[in-house]
Amino acid sequence: MQTSPASTDATDLAIIGGGPAGLYAAFYAGLRALRVRLFEALPFLGGQVAALYPEKRIFDVGGFPDVRGAELVSRLEAQARRGTPAIHLEEAVVGLERTPDGFLLTTTRGRYAVRAVLLSVGVGRFAPKPLGEPAVDRWSGHGVRHTVPHAEDFAHRDCLVVGGGDSALDWASELAEAGAHVTLVHRREQFRAVESALSRAEAAGVRILRSSVLEALEGDARPEAARVRDIRSGIVQTLPCSEVVLALGFAADLSLVRSWGLPLDGRGIVVAPDTLAVAPGIYAAGDATAYPGKLKLIATAFGEAALAVSACKQALDPGAHLQAGHSSDLGTAASG
Repeated sequence: MQTSPASTDATDLAIIGGGPAGLYAAFYAGLRALRVRLFEALPFLGGQVAALYPEKRIFDVGGFPDVRGAELVSRLEAQARRGTPAIHLEEAVVGLERTPDGFLLTTTRGRYAVRAVLLSVGVGRFAPKPLGEPAVDRWSGHGVRHTVPHAEDFAHRDCLVVGGGDSALDWASELAEAGAHVTLVHRREQFRAVESALSRAEAAGVRILRSSVLEALEGDARPEAARVRDIRSGIVQTLPCSEVVLALGFAADLSLVRSWGLPLDGRGIVVAPDTLAVAPGIYAAGDATAYPGKLKLIATAFGEAALAVSACKQALDPGAHLQAGHSSDLGTAASG
């Protein structure tokens, strides 16, 4: 896909980040007749969903009983392109300066004048969290991974999944349903995942070891066995294991946003809940945002994107209404 050529012509809205929130924001901004540039540092759209979970089934998006990550991204991209945004791939935003008319963005390829900015940067630059156990982490890339590109490739293998969140249980279920022999290890009794994820894993035949930790792996070039310790009893058991998935989440890096002087707390970028504004002319949506009652779901990100875009539209055009009406009333703009 070609990136759009650089320009100094003022754009109404620059969207930084091409994940689900950014793509939906681009679509909704098109409905609100805003000229948009979307910047994505990766060579493809979709953010973490495309980079880490393209084959993972997603269950919490309205209208889809379940949908693979790659399909969701494809549909979001097609939807976003209805508003003909200028999409810049492999172009990271590295500088943000306020000007009398808005902002000047500096990227790895050029400089752009924009009237407003929407940050849909997710967790920022992301990296998988290691287990923190040298006897396991040294196997990274050699039987230890942080995501599963194709679950069917693991059929009939002995797989160990470590973690207690939605991703851990979802990956365990995906692997088991693809024919793998799966054991899930979680250091606590309770899981952080939604109840249905645990029920699905149990129904798929996943062996679940609670209050347990992975201490070490044994083998030559690749793991052949795993040593797992029960925290309560101290008993260590050795399990056959050829693949390990560390589903421990990802470390966020929003240092670039911090360098711009924008407010951050331990959860993300601090926004006003009613407008998703970070500062005058700057908005945020998706996993990047932090406010009381924040719920990190893709479904939530869509609503935040629409709210942020509508607040931006009203700020740029005080005569515009915050509520634009229904997309079905907008004729060709919605069906383009």
